[in-house]
Amino acid sequence: GSDRGVAVTVVASTSGPLAWVDPLLLARALTNLLENAVQAMPDGGHVSVTVADEGANVVITVHDTGVGMDQDDLKRIFEPYFSTRATGTGLGLTIAKRNVELHGGAIVVESRPGAGTTVTMKLPLSAQGRAQISASV
Repeated sequence: GSDRGVAVTVVASTSGPLAWVDPLLLARALTNLLENAVQAMPDGGHVSVTVADEGANVVITVHDTGVGMDQDDLKRIFEPYFSTRATGTGLGLTIAKRNVELHGGAIVVESRPGAGTTVTMKLPLSAQGRAQISASV
């Protein structure tokens, strides 16, 4: 354990209602991403979550200043049961990817060793109805 904390910043720059999503599925995906981010920073660090409009999509980005991953690990992160941690189940990103894709969205992960990790979820805006996801972020 470390006595250093993790700072979390949330920035939502949207123009109102965001997207038509299942709040439980999105919350589960976000929780998994935040857990990954915190565990990647054993000595403390900073997690930023941003929510923004981008054309026909809402984009949610989770960035951490943690240990990062090399390209070999990065290629495997969505595989079930793949984990870079001894205690990880290896299902966090698999579930997050499935949940985002169930909404017609996409998830992209960028990372470099020592430079942290950025996970970007793109969710389509829907004309059929809109739910405020800012309440669940």
